[in-house]
Amino acid sequence: MTISKVFVVGGTGNIGTALVKDLLERGVATTVLVRDPSKASKLFGDNEKLSVIQGDYTTLDVYKDNIVGHERLFFQVSDMNNMAKIKTTFAKIAYEAGVKQVVDVSSGSVSAPWRKNVIAAAHYYAEKNIYELPDRGYYVALRPTGFFSNHFFGDNKTVQFKGVLFGAEEPDHKTSWISPNDIAHLAANILTEPVEKHVDMVYDMTSVRASGNDRAAAISRVLGREIKYIQIPFGEAHKNFIDHAHMPHSMVYAFLESSNDYYPVNPGLATVLNREPETLEEWFTTNKNAFA
Repeated sequence: MTISKVFVVGGTGNIGTALVKDLLERGVATTVLVRDPSKASKLFGDNEKLSVIQGDYTTLDVYKDNIVGHERLFFQVSDMNNMAKIKTTFAKIAYEAGVKQVVDVSSGSVSAPWRKNVIAAAHYYAEKNIYELPDRGYYVALRPTGFFSNHFFGDNKTVQFKGVLFGAEEPDHKTSWISPNDIAHLAANILTEPVEKHVDMVYDMTSVRASGNDRAAAISRVLGREIKYIQIPFGEAHKNFIDHAHMPHSMVYAFLESSNDYYPVNPGLATVLNREPETLEEWFTTNKNAFA
């Protein structure tokens, strides 16, 4: 079977980097649209299967010229304020150019009540707009919950220097998590399997439910020293996020508020991943140096 060419928007982010590396390892001809080609070069090196195009969300002429000849498009968009417009525009251009399948990193929050927060609303309208495009190809939405890598928003530093995890949730309140590596791997599987297999699927992506105490215990085992979870007031957690993750209030509030939502573990993930999902402890082990 000939593997389709894949166009990737967002290829130098956490998920995008893992995806592009996975596709290249599978021998897939991959094109990435990036602001800084030198960053792509550092991440991926020289590979005859890789094409690097300089551009961003605004350089639509560049995108239109280069999407031609690709059958698959993957995107992850970070601009929350303009997400629906950006994703809809990129998908529409892709379908008109002959792309048969679009794979989108959406959010588990789309499954929550309508307009619950800015994250849920942005992803909801992006999905809705793309799904309703006339004469489109297939559209697959991945709906992950909390990324393991959210621990880099400040938890890694408090573990390093104070031996603690801080959070607004009660110590034994379980929240929903997924590894970015699993998001990338599922995307790579979808992008290399027949488009008819995944049609217009939505994949909820929660692999583990873990509390603050659970996460502290996992880090403790990896580091070989005791790490404690300490509950702090919502306002203090809000300030810490803004100060250390440099996110706007709307995003921080959505992150903190959504920790009270219930997103169950998807028992079908191993089936579509073709392996078991990565555990929190495995992820902490791989990223041990960031917490040690």
